[in-house]
Amino acid sequence: MATHDDRAVDCHAHVFSATAPAVVGARYRPAYGADLNEWRDLWKRTGLTHGVVVQPSFFGTDNREMLDTIASDPQHLRGVAVLDPIVDNATLERFSALGVRAIRLNLRGVEDYGTFAAPRWLDLYERVAAIGWHVEVFVDLGRLPEIEPAFSGTSIPVVFDHFGSAGAESRSLAATFGTVRRLAATGPVWAKLSAPFRHAAGHPRELAQRWVDAVGPDHLVWGSDWPWTGHEAGRDYAALRAELDDWLDARLVRSILWDNAARLYGFA
Repeated sequence: MATHDDRAVDCHAHVFSATAPAVVGARYRPAYGADLNEWRDLWKRTGLTHGVVVQPSFFGTDNREMLDTIASDPQHLRGVAVLDPIVDNATLERFSALGVRAIRLNLRGVEDYGTFAAPRWLDLYERVAAIGWHVEVFVDLGRLPEIEPAFSGTSIPVVFDHFGSAGAESRSLAATFGTVRRLAATGPVWAKLSAPFRHAAGHPRELAQRWVDAVGPDHLVWGSDWPWTGHEAGRDYAALRAELDDWLDARLVRSILWDNAARLYGFA
């Protein structure tokens, strides 16, 4: 059995077949599949022992492949679902029993983030918070402040993907972390230190420290973003994992890889 010191979680990856059709209106659909065993082989080479499967955008609210994946190894896998706000509580409870721990808002390319502050969404946030879930949010570059009305004054934990897509410009950074600090004053705010290549930040070490300062060292997790859809060329799993060691000190890295992740996703 793994001990505390040799457990670690990849908190962001996608597992999907090569054949299941994309939802109508999907921005893209990879021509390949991302196999669970292939991902787990990468764990063995980098000291990872657990993983979080995030529903890919191209499957919309059809979570079947994600659910089947996490059901295959409930001890080591958790899931993040994409759901319609009218989903019933029985479905939430069923998903929770299967290992889902969050809903995801993929706002990439969405014109108006204000939609997600509408009453039906606020009701869903409260319902998922009641069963111990969080909301994971992926925003376009520099647009994190636009989602603030959806979570201002709420107590649900909010996890921002990919460094919050903060960007590198001083104005964008100031606006992003100003919003983060306001949200963190009323409820838990987390960040996934993942996929710096998706937002062209240029200085992930500096961004990582900004997140430490804004939300504290106990509200950070790490993810590989495997298989790097749309950014596959030149990616190396081990190199991405090693980058975390360059961003932060060893003690904090250990907390990020296990303690924080285990607490957020309910690993024992």
